[in-house]
Formats: sequence, C-alpha cells, structure tokens
Amino acid sequence: MLDVPIGVGTLIGYVVVPALLFGMAYFPIVTFLARGLASRYAKVDLRRRFFAAGVDASLVMTGVVLYTASGALPFLIGAAIYVPMRDAIAGRSVGKFLLGLVVIQLESGRPAGPMVSLRRNLLFLLPGANLVAVGLESLTIVRDPQGQRLGDRLAQTQVVDGFAATEAARALAEWWRRFLPEATRAARPRRGPALPMAPRPRASRRHAA
Repeated sequence: MLDVPIGVGTLIGYVVVPALLFGMAYFPIVTFLARGLASRYAKVDLRRRFFAAGVDASLVMTGVVLYTASGALPFLIGAAIYVPMRDAIAGRSVGKFLLGLVVIQLESGRPAGPMVSLRRNLLFLLPGANLVAVGLESLTIVRDPQGQRLGDRLAQTQVVDGFAATEAARALAEWWRRFLPEATRAARPRRGPALPMAPRPRASRRHAA
C-alpha cells in the first residue's frame, strides 16, 4: 500500500474548499434544474431506497477495507468504478436489484445505461463535494415529490419500482417448471408411423342347394 503524506494545505484545497463551494451551490442548482423536469412516475418507498443505498455503500466500503488490508490496488479501483457505474446494467445496482428498484430515463422510460449512470453518480467521485453530497442528496430525496436528487436532475432519471431478486427467482422457477416437461417430452424417442395392416381375406359363404 502506498503511503502518501497529506498536508493541511492539500486537505483544505482539495477537500474543504470544494465541499464548501458545492454545499453553497447545491440547492440553487437543484432549484434551477427542477424547472424543466417533469415526471409522471410515483415516488418509491424511502425505506427500500435507502436500504438499497446502504447495500451499495457496504460493497464500496468492502473494497476500500480490502485495499487497506492487502494493499491490492484492484480492490480500490473496483470500488471507484462501482460508485459511478453501479446503475449501468439495466438501471439496477446490486442494492436496487435486491430491493426491487430501477433507474429509468424520463424521456424514453427505459432503464439507465452506462452513460446515464455515469452522469447520475459522478458527484460521488468529486473530492470534497462527495462528502457533502451524501447528506444533501439524501435530504433532497426525502423532500422532493418524486424523490429526485441532483444526480437525477443532471441525468434526467428517476428511481421507480421494478422487479426484485425474489421476483426474478420466482419467475425463473416458474419458467423451469414449464420448460422441464417440454424438454422431457422432446427427449423421448418418437415412434415411427404405424404400418398399414393387410386386409384379411373374406371367408366364402356356402349357400344350401
């Protein structure tokens, strides 16, 4: 693991000042971007959303802890990539998939992709600003009628209800239950067409003279 000394000036310049500037500009930016943002989707349950965020945060912290303990840089890189790209696969992070949530694009109604996920979560990679963003974004999620934080406004997205892991497992089990009998019947050897039976000769009748 690399030991890089961090001075007070560096800490102030790269963490404290960006945090203060971001904190002062946050709500004016949210208000400005909210003017052109319209959504017909309902706000999801906050407990599910914050629990999903907790699952994702625990994955990131696991990567950081593993890097700290082992010094293996891939753990830190993986955690850093997961933060902005966590919603890139069908609009679902690990936490959202487990809790039945999905990030959609408001214009098309389709799940978020890699670029949308990057725009939505890039704030959490900015030094200093990311520390303030955690609290401010959480507050905005609670206060906003649709639960749209600044990242959602920048990416034109919203978190809505989707299928959860349990529902996906039930759907897979139902598909397997239907597929198995069909596969079993298809694997059975088919009998060839029955051969036509030869006509039996008719017995001749004797008439009395």
